[in-house]
Amino acid sequence: MKRFNDIFALAILLLLLPLLLPLLIIVGLLILLWHLVLSLVLRVWFWRAHAIRDRPLMFVYSESPNWQTYIEANILPRISSRAVVLNWSQRRLWSAQSPWEERYFYHFAGDHPFNPLALVFRPNGRIRVIRFHKAFIDYKHGKAAALRAAEAELFSLMDVAS
Repeated sequence: MKRFNDIFALAILLLLLPLLLPLLIIVGLLILLWHLVLSLVLRVWFWRAHAIRDRPLMFVYSESPNWQTYIEANILPRISSRAVVLNWSQRRLWSAQSPWEERYFYHFAGDHPFNPLALVFRPNGRIRVIRFHKAFIDYKHGKAAALRAAEAELFSLMDVAS
């Protein structure tokens, strides 16, 4: 009986697939279009709100003991005048204080380890994402090369963005 039910379900699926496929394609295209429009709107917003005022960087970090002291002593002093800085540990306040910054961060940071993270708005409108999370984990274990490389990339991009 189970085999009959499986065959019956497969037959129904094969009959409905030609009807559902165009609908699935349309929904997929609408989702893609929404993503592209949102990306464009957020890029234009960031450019007008921050990049045009010589603040082409969004830097997000938290109050983690793994990196807070290091970031506040070595990175923020070099970038804070040209950066929008968000504290992940205070993200409950973002919606009220920085709603567009919050949207920009969530859209471009993605699902990968994103804390700490830098989003650099390039002159061509592209967003360069620099992830520091793994570099700090390596640094905690005595390997500084990845952290030095991420910092060098960030500072280099900030010089170029000038």
